[in-house]
Amino acid sequence: MANLAPLRHQNFFNVGYTGVSFFFVLSGFVLTWSQTPATGVRQFWWRRFARIWPAHICALLPCVVIFYSFHPDPNSPWVKEFSVPILLLSVVLLQGFFTNPVILFSGNPAAWTLSCEMFFYFLHPLVSPRAGMHKKHSVLMLGVALLVGITFCLLRCKGVILPPPLERLWEFFLGMALAHLMRKGTRIRFPAWTVYGLLGFVVAYYWILNSHFGQATGILFTSLRIFTPVILASLYTLAIGICATADLDKKRSPFRRCLLVTGGEWSYAFYLVHATVLYGVRSLTGVVPWGVYTIPLWIGVFLLSLLAAGLLHLAIEKPIEKRMRRWGDKKFPPRMS
Repeated sequence: MANLAPLRHQNFFNVGYTGVSFFFVLSGFVLTWSQTPATGVRQFWWRRFARIWPAHICALLPCVVIFYSFHPDPNSPWVKEFSVPILLLSVVLLQGFFTNPVILFSGNPAAWTLSCEMFFYFLHPLVSPRAGMHKKHSVLMLGVALLVGITFCLLRCKGVILPPPLERLWEFFLGMALAHLMRKGTRIRFPAWTVYGLLGFVVAYYWILNSHFGQATGILFTSLRIFTPVILASLYTLAIGICATADLDKKRSPFRRCLLVTGGEWSYAFYLVHATVLYGVRSLTGVVPWGVYTIPLWIGVFLLSLLAAGLLHLAIEKPIEKRMRRWGDKKFPPRMS
């Protein structure tokens, strides 16, 4: 947001960056929860490819116009020099295995997370038993995932930067472990509305830690800053478990409202287009300082992104995925029990 029109108390809104962690945990949970013995490995891979790739390619096309030029303007730092090999890495979603920002954020700058997801999808059917996992093994997976997360936090503190698919795999495994536990009967019973309080705590925690209060040098704040990724991923795992339990118990949940369900269905498309819209607007307006036009500008950017996301979801993502899944189910039929 600061790249287009900074808001007052910008640190308060930067918590949105941690949504990637929530996404990775949720992805591991959903894929494991919906796993069935009848779905073979190749069928699983094809379904995930059909889910991600068509919308990604469609969203990538305008990115070439917004983010690339044969002669980049130094005054437009988000515009990179056109490079076919680098763009091809983005096409096949391998850009995430590089730490060089020019490659990591190539093509659609938001798509590095898809590179992670494709790696997770490749591993999932190979490491997650289709018939479920014993509780003690699920607890072990949960503990190992947290331990790996702590290790990566310490490595990053020492300046060791690994490719994101490796560095973020533990978050996906957190979601997998939670799903296996819940498939074996574990429940996290709190009223569904407490998730709002939990997410509110995440926002407050992140804001304080990134404000001048959080810059203290004591051991408490230093430790919190180092281990924030593990703390937030754990809180997101808890929130997902609470919501899933409420659904299983058929209790009322604010997250089943039609508007939120539709928002969830459009969220992938929105994620794919939001940076393109933002920087497309910036190329026209430049950075807009805080003032009377800031809020109207952000409302306009949001509505434009929402319109683009709706078109992408309804015209490309949903119908093409349906056709590709139908073909894949014929090509890779369900396994006989």
